[in-house]
Amino acid sequence: MTAVTPLVHPHSAIGDFTIRDVIEGQTAGQLIVAADDWGWWTTLLGGNTIAPTTGIQHTVAEGLVRAGFLVRRGHRYQLTHTGHDVGKNRGFVRVAVRGWEPTFRQLSDSPHREYIPAATEPGEVARGCTDIARRRPEIFEAIGHAIATGEPGCTIDLGCADAGRVTALAGIAERERFLGVDIEDGVIAAATAELDARGLGERITLLAGSVQPEPTPPAWLAEVDRDTVTTAMSFFLLHQLASDGDGIAAVLRGWMDWFPNLRRLVIGDGYLLEAPSWTQQPWFSPTYEIYHAVTGVRLWTRHEYEQAFADLGWIVRRRLEDHTMLVTTILELPRLSGPSADG
Repeated sequence: MTAVTPLVHPHSAIGDFTIRDVIEGQTAGQLIVAADDWGWWTTLLGGNTIAPTTGIQHTVAEGLVRAGFLVRRGHRYQLTHTGHDVGKNRGFVRVAVRGWEPTFRQLSDSPHREYIPAATEPGEVARGCTDIARRRPEIFEAIGHAIATGEPGCTIDLGCADAGRVTALAGIAERERFLGVDIEDGVIAAATAELDARGLGERITLLAGSVQPEPTPPAWLAEVDRDTVTTAMSFFLLHQLASDGDGIAAVLRGWMDWFPNLRRLVIGDGYLLEAPSWTQQPWFSPTYEIYHAVTGVRLWTRHEYEQAFADLGWIVRRRLEDHTMLVTTILELPRLSGPSADG
């Protein structure tokens, strides 16, 4: 009798990625984002339970139970330990499932192209990135306290997304004024309306435009009192600007030219962490790496970031890591710096 070769080796490594992971992961991702749109994760992370009221809500809740994220208690549902992690990390899920989906959808029609232009859902990416940045409150507290040190000035968020970050920081550094700039006009318009409705329009100003340094300054810069800006922040964007331009140092140098009294930088970005297989990388790192590879955007290592900081004279004041690959660095010029410290 001829032996039949199995399709999957019976002694495959425990860390192998399977077809079940692919299909059920996609389903779980859609349920996670839907629950977030309904406000469930905010409620659950606040220590409360949820009570679905419609057929579709019950279906989603039961799906989240079967995925291991919720547990049913009578007519109500509460978080499991895994569900708590899901709720805290829903920003990553939103970016991958909704924000970047239009880019990946182009792959099928683009087999002969070198790269695919990024085609995102700007609102989904903006909200997801804000959720990612705010999942670690202690990081925002460290940034806010650094900004609040000394005389108040103006802090600018270059690539501010939906203004969630500057809104959170405005509650910590209460004497500081804030600016936010983002290339997505629609996102800026919606965020401005939200700030005005909350009575924050006087402390936080949002402008639309590119933050990539070019030979000709961007139009929005003429609306800014450049001398008052003492802190510049950027999250999840420097890698792309550096890839499109002449590297990390060139982008930072351009921002320093824009704001002559800049004394503090806050840079949050994803570092390049490569491995032969996805299961050997921190979660979300493979998605982050592949997305940028197909769009032709270079990712940068920790050494490359730190070398650029040092070349421009910036001293690391604090370094705060979030799920290994995401690192927020608070930098100051030597005249303001004490001993550097890792967070």
